[in-house]
Amino acid sequence: MTTKPPGYYTESPEAQSLAKRFGDYFEALTANEKLGLTAALTLWLSIDDAGDAHWTIPAIAHTQLFPSSQNLSHAVSIVEEIAPDDALNLLAALIEQLRNGVFAA
Repeated sequence: MTTKPPGYYTESPEAQSLAKRFGDYFEALTANEKLGLTAALTLWLSIDDAGDAHWTIPAIAHTQLFPSSQNLSHAVSIVEEIAPDDALNLLAALIEQLRNGVFAA
């Protein structure tokens, strides 16, 4: 199976910025960084009270839940204002990349 580029899933400005910074398939991110980004986006999307300013994507990603890295911090800063629909599409791209082994060693 071949991995589709993130643009197949979303044309969001955030996905385009991630591609500029981390490669067309975000291949400069490690599997752990992609998993951390995936987990932060998933937890953010699952929060019922969207008005709770405490649960931002950066706040979630910078808890003790995820191993910290400079790349993950930068990726989170890129997606911190992403729309929920775009976040779901970005998640699909990240999951496919992880399944197909597209990540930095």
